[in-house]
Amino acid sequence: CSKNKGGNDNNNNNNSSRLDRLQVSLRRSASTFSEAVSSMKRIGYLGSMSIAVNSLTGPAMLCLPDTYQRSGLIPTTLVIIFVCILSALCCLHMSNTISKVPGNDTFTMDIGFSECFRYFWGPRSFAYTQLLFFCCITCLNVSSIVDTAQVVDTFLGHWVKGGSGAINLVWDNDTERFQIRWLHWSYQECSEEMLITGECLPFLDDDGILFTLGYAITLLIFLPMALMDLKENAAMQVIGFLVLLVTSLGFIILFIQEGVDLKDGDVSLWGTEWGSLFGVVLFNFALVIAIPAWLYEKEPNVDVPLVVHGSSILSAVLYVVIGILGAVSMPYVSQNMLESLMSGEFGTVMQLCASIFAFFIIGLGCPLFSVLTRMNLAGSGLMSWSTANALAVYLPFLSSWIFYQGDAITQLLSWGGIIFTSLIAFILPLLLALHSLDTSDDEGAVDVYSPFHFYSKKSKKNVLIILLVLAVLSIIAAIFGNVFNDDLAYLAEKLNKQ
Repeated sequence: CSKNKGGNDNNNNNNSSRLDRLQVSLRRSASTFSEAVSSMKRIGYLGSMSIAVNSLTGPAMLCLPDTYQRSGLIPTTLVIIFVCILSALCCLHMSNTISKVPGNDTFTMDIGFSECFRYFWGPRSFAYTQLLFFCCITCLNVSSIVDTAQVVDTFLGHWVKGGSGAINLVWDNDTERFQIRWLHWSYQECSEEMLITGECLPFLDDDGILFTLGYAITLLIFLPMALMDLKENAAMQVIGFLVLLVTSLGFIILFIQEGVDLKDGDVSLWGTEWGSLFGVVLFNFALVIAIPAWLYEKEPNVDVPLVVHGSSILSAVLYVVIGILGAVSMPYVSQNMLESLMSGEFGTVMQLCASIFAFFIIGLGCPLFSVLTRMNLAGSGLMSWSTANALAVYLPFLSSWIFYQGDAITQLLSWGGIIFTSLIAFILPLLLALHSLDTSDDEGAVDVYSPFHFYSKKSKKNVLIILLVLAVLSIIAAIFGNVFNDDLAYLAEKLNKQ
């Protein structure tokens, strides 16, 4: 009996040692696999900052000098700082919620914006957020593609002999059929007053649908980039980031050379019109849309709060400095600063600097929008990569030329951008973070409020509710201001007279 017992003990020990060796082998395999996944990620700190800053400094940045002239130095600056902080917290909450998905504390899983909602809130929320995310980025993408095409046409009209050209499809009432004709445009068609006020725009007075030379060039350059993945796009985003820094420095120097004068009355401390203030600023801070894809592609050593806070602060500083200097140095700045700068009335250097800024900063946003949309559609398994490319890349790039002309379409895209961006970038990330507190005990891997800490669920919920209320109030103010902008301007004028 003792021999059998000793034999059983030996067998048990052998089985135990085999089990230990198997566990060690599995751990090593898992570690090797994790290292292999991590090594495939090529977006370091520079690429991460580039993607983040480029997502924050879009076309709406060019409206800030006019916003400062209308809304005043103090209100505009305070709103920029407030929205900057709110946006950063929304990004960090979204990042933390994604890290709560089991096995994703180091972001090795491809968890898109909508996929995160499916895990915490079910398949119905997945479907709704897919639709909202697609509409949000498509509105931004179409607007950016059209803006870039207009920039290229403006550049051709000023710098190329013969200017730009366009195929024009217009309805003829006499023959009751569509006519196709070839149009030319150059800056020589504009009066001096139009150049000063920034109203010298390509094909402004032409009716019908236009397919311009600038649009064709935009298509050829940026559509192939939209077919790349985020890692491949990171190199182009770094170039765009460097161009942003260089051209922004150039703007600052040129604005100072133009002369800074606060006594002419173009800019006041408190302003006279605040209706569109929140709308303009909120439209700038849409970093959340890039967060899920970036988390999956970034290198493991890249610190999430450092990138989010660093990019937000840098962008806010650029907004304030360029907005104020542009407002005080250009007495008749147009609603889009680019239109005034590209007119040539502020010198050739300023004109060239504005053209480079617009082409790279606005243009490189187009492929980035397409990449983010495709990753959200295909990364979750909703559709194949080819179908996602058709919707995220080919649809906006091959159809945006239809929206080159027409104020109604522009207003529709603008309102769509405001509504969808407000939901995707502010409301939904905070709602998801609030809901995840009830469905998960995991605290997450991202320190959202550092250096402050909230340990109890109740305190975390209270802070999230406060942020959500502030976000809702900001969005209501933006929508209310856009709807009643004229009435608010009239009221402000009467108050100033009194």
